[in-house]
Amino acid sequence: MPAMNADTLPPPFPPLAELASALRDGTITSQSLTQECLQRITAHDGHCKSFLAVYPQEALAAAARADEELRAGHDRGPLHGIPVALKDLVDIEGKPTTAGSPLLAGNTARQDAAIVRRIAEAGGIVVGKTHLVQFALGAWGTNPHMGTPRNPCGRPDAVLAPGGSSSGSAVAVAAHLVPWAVGSDTGGSVRVPAAFCGIVGFKPTIDALPRTGVYALSKTLDSLGLLVSSVDDARLCFEALAGAPAATAASGRRLGVLEPAELAALEPALARSLADLLRRLERAGWTLVPFRFPAPLAEFKEPTNAIMITEGAWVNARFLDDPDAPIDPAVRPRLVAARATPAMEYLQAQATAAQWQQHFAAEMDRLDLAALAMPVTAMAAPRLQDIDHGMAPVHFTRPINLLALCGIALPAGQDDEDRPIGLQLVGRAGADHALLRVAQAAVADLGAPL
Repeated sequence: MPAMNADTLPPPFPPLAELASALRDGTITSQSLTQECLQRITAHDGHCKSFLAVYPQEALAAAARADEELRAGHDRGPLHGIPVALKDLVDIEGKPTTAGSPLLAGNTARQDAAIVRRIAEAGGIVVGKTHLVQFALGAWGTNPHMGTPRNPCGRPDAVLAPGGSSSGSAVAVAAHLVPWAVGSDTGGSVRVPAAFCGIVGFKPTIDALPRTGVYALSKTLDSLGLLVSSVDDARLCFEALAGAPAATAASGRRLGVLEPAELAALEPALARSLADLLRRLERAGWTLVPFRFPAPLAEFKEPTNAIMITEGAWVNARFLDDPDAPIDPAVRPRLVAARATPAMEYLQAQATAAQWQQHFAAEMDRLDLAALAMPVTAMAAPRLQDIDHGMAPVHFTRPINLLALCGIALPAGQDDEDRPIGLQLVGRAGADHALLRVAQAAVADLGAPL
């Protein structure tokens, strides 16, 4: 099936702030906006395959209530009346939460997840749930049992990997089916699909957005995150759901950058793009400071996997003894092998993570850095048939989870094959608001193509 292109996609939604303003001045209603999303999903998701389930009756009823509240002067904030899609790890009362697996088709939620309650309190309208990699364990975005979303980017003669595990949420936003979506990120699962699909993916610090009622992969490393079209949208959503910052002190203009040896694996187009972006930031007055992580990035793989996959195997252990159970062949061996992880290895990984977190924070303080600027992935999205499931495109993203940091993926142009390129900015643990301000300032200084 050929990829879509800009000529076959519906038009982009206005920025969330503009939608919020239009809802308040009566230019649009929540019902009309929600109906527009539902129509786009009906018209285009047969190709995009981003949605696992759509809830038109519930969404339109919630939109009607949102309109009534706004007319009555009950304004819940900037997300009031705006539709959103949820990765199908998130519980909605009375709806199945499959975690991308047919084994969980009957897993009906007894109550809303905490993030769903926050969205409702903010007046958001949930229109449906999106596809993901089975059990959220994979960064390419494929799912042989439940369906693989179609990346809307790239040339029409190629079908690119959407990135995962939040593949459906990224595609739904990139294809302009919904204005924003919720995903989750354990080693890059918001930032990788955002980079592959040419949108913004914000991974907050762990538990900055509540995880209660979200099917876990790793209790240690999981974060809920946001898939949006711009940094402004990311900030608006995050502040609506997590609260506004207590203070708005200047974040500084010193950025840490990786040394050349850590960038050796970059595809040439991505290396050129990163170098150009860094030059432009320098010309705009940013100071670039060489930065070393507590260990070479390659050394983050072992402790991250010792934690992530071991915890994922514990969560999903009940499915692993049946060799005929419908489990993705790229997922099963990793979970089965993880059950043999020695307790000493798991505990050592936790201790290593704690030590490296302290080292990272001290180095950021010593260098007085506002954030790090680095790649999201070493390559642009490959064609689906070229995916190597023996490796994952998380070399530059998984350290951020192990170190309990926040990170944001920004669209940074395209390579020679019209594939999106991403730039990642990384902030300190708990500095989510500050990172978003840094990202806004960097985007303003860079201008196009960001």
